[in-house]
Amino acid sequence: MSGTAVEKYLADLGRELRKRGVFATRFMEETRGHLTDAIEAGQRGGLAQDAAEEAAIGSFGDPREVAEKFAAHKYRTLHWVLLIAAVTLGLAIAWVDSRPHWDDTGITAGCLLLSGGALGLIGPRRPWLWALGLGIWIPLYMILRAPALANVLGGFVIVAIPMAGAYAGMAVRRFIALA
Repeated sequence: MSGTAVEKYLADLGRELRKRGVFATRFMEETRGHLTDAIEAGQRGGLAQDAAEEAAIGSFGDPREVAEKFAAHKYRTLHWVLLIAAVTLGLAIAWVDSRPHWDDTGITAGCLLLSGGALGLIGPRRPWLWALGLGIWIPLYMILRAPALANVLGGFVIVAIPMAGAYAGMAVRRFIALA
């Protein structure tokens, strides 16, 4: 039992989920099943096909709201894991960078950029958070070691590196989702 209203609703819901980086075929199948059950229950209650479809879709909710709630629930645990990973990686990179004989800015910047890109690809909803978790530690160390305006301004440049990587990862993920 799938009328044009249900198919349009499912297409809208699928589009909204993809915008949020969620590929949930099982969720879509379950939604179709729930809508079909609700339509059949409405018809048993005396509603016509169109009225039953409209009532079922109305009770299920706006596709944008449903997609947002589902994505938020799905990504809650992932976001905590990614935040812990970002902070851990950031601290590790900062520790290596603070070693007395380490003088390879390119490798440090590359690690920040690639780590940000990977985290942005995995978790496209909060790239700014992953970038801050990664990149705040080196500027913080620099400012605590020698508080100066140059260190503060340099800190912005350093944080911009994982920020660029995280947003690039997010863009790649969204490009893949729309393809």
